[in-house]
Amino acid sequence: MEKNKTGTYVKYAIGEIVLVVIGILIALSISNWNENQKDKETEFYVLEEILNNLKEDALLIEGIIAKREDANTSAKNMLGYLKQDTVDVDVLSRDFLNYLSFERYFPINNAYEILKSKGLKLSNNKLTTRISRYYDYEQNKVNFSIKDVEDAILIILNDKNSIIRFVNTFNLNEYVELTEPNSTTFKNELYRELVSFKNNNGGTLERLRNFSNTNSALVSDLEQELKKNE
Repeated sequence: MEKNKTGTYVKYAIGEIVLVVIGILIALSISNWNENQKDKETEFYVLEEILNNLKEDALLIEGIIAKREDANTSAKNMLGYLKQDTVDVDVLSRDFLNYLSFERYFPINNAYEILKSKGLKLSNNKLTTRISRYYDYEQNKVNFSIKDVEDAILIILNDKNSIIRFVNTFNLNEYVELTEPNSTTFKNELYRELVSFKNNNGGTLERLRNFSNTNSALVSDLEQELKKNE
């Protein structure tokens, strides 16, 4: 009788242990599932915010591209007619104003900073790499190029011995009044400035267009990734 009781107690104890282990495993499984769900929700939120930032970034870049295209067209125009004896003052003033204009680029990357704070962990590793490259390399590169145009123009605007001495009134991106628009000295100096500016501005414009394409491709990939996780 004692042996049967002992065997029963052992079986009962083992059964209790098995139940406890099963309970622990179920609890761990539920906990892991909950954590995975939280991770997915966080990833979805961050990707949505990055997508919104990219779209805002695209609008900024489009505006800068438009201004650089205006400057590019005006530079070509002036190089074409500055060799003439007499130029149309209104046309020259418009082109001159477009030439001496610049834009500042303030990158929008707050969502990327959130992603970095979480260790740059996404379920799609390739997408992580592309997002990181966009913000840490492409964005910085194009910003440097935009700043390069600004610096070149500021040198002219701040040098009293430059072509700015032929300007009576100047409001950036708004209005210019030239003192001697048909002066041979002015036209020759402006022509020389435009030769180097055209190359600088053209290079910046090309980088901006490439950056815009990179932005569009990344937006498309993010939209597809978000659809998969809906």
